Amino acid sequence: PDGVALIDEEYCIGCSYCVQACPYGAIWWNAEEQLPQKCTFCAHLLDDGWKKPRCVQACPTGARIFGNLLDPDSEIRYVLEHKAVFRLKEDLGTEPKFWYFRDA
Repeated sequence: PDGVALIDEEYCIGCSYCVQACPYGAIWWNAEEQLPQKCTFCAHLLDDGWKKPRCVQACPTGARIFGNLLDPDSEIRYVLEHKAVFRLKEDLGTEPKFWYFRDA
């Protein structure tokens, strides 16, 4: 419901097809645990009421922004409306909710 895509370890059979199929190269194989892994945007923290993933909290320059796209007053909406932004492989039609931005 919050837009974060996770790998359900209960259903994972370890075939690694998701690693091969991910067009973004965002999933990797963890040989130690024999499971695919990817960034979860600290979903466990978000579920506990945290507002931002740890990488966003720790970034000393504010280069990472995380927020609610449905909130018209959120920082992320401001960035999307006022900065030069792009998404990787938009032509695939996957509609990722991860943008890169720069000060124009």
